[in-house]
Amino acid sequence: MKKKGFVVGFVLIEILLVVIGLSIFVSAPFLAPISIGFVGVAVILLVVMVSKYNTLIKYKNKVKESLSLIDVQLKLRFDLIPNLVRVVKKFAEHEKEVLTEVTKLRNLAVKETDEKQKLEYANKLVPQMKNIVAISENYPKLKSDTMFKSLLEQLVDVEDRIASARRIYNSNVNVYNTHIEVFPNTMIAKSFGFEREELFTIEVGENLAPKINME
Repeated sequence: MKKKGFVVGFVLIEILLVVIGLSIFVSAPFLAPISIGFVGVAVILLVVMVSKYNTLIKYKNKVKESLSLIDVQLKLRFDLIPNLVRVVKKFAEHEKEVLTEVTKLRNLAVKETDEKQKLEYANKLVPQMKNIVAISENYPKLKSDTMFKSLLEQLVDVEDRIASARRIYNSNVNVYNTHIEVFPNTMIAKSFGFEREELFTIEVGENLAPKINME
């Protein structure tokens, strides 16, 4: 779809350039006013098209940049989980089911290359992370362990940053989607294959913090 859109867009540009070229080379005196008019209209259309295209590219790139920010924060979450699992296993080895599920989802998310599927795995991790926090309530030694508390503090910080990255991404998507839907941007967007981007519903461990007693 996008490739077809680019083809259509560049065909329109070529048509405008041909119109400009033909108008310039028309030498008949009685056609001079018409020729100048065609040149003027074609130049204006070409300038508008290039300007709108560049604007859409700018907002499209902002969406990509904010998506990469989400990826960075999710990677931090994925990197913390193995250490968290090791610490919990040391004090609560009987909680194998939760620990196994957390590890499984984390590994699937890390290996996944499709962005939407990765986010699905990342979202499924959140309830399991909350389960780990809940488990700590039943194991006083685990709850008071320095390493465990440090990892939870880092995890809470990462979850806050994921929530922030999500807001930035969705804000940029809304701006981009609005730009491709208004006239005359919508004509340029369709011609060059710009398509709507989806808002991401990224689950974050926002409720982890109240459960963590650092004292």
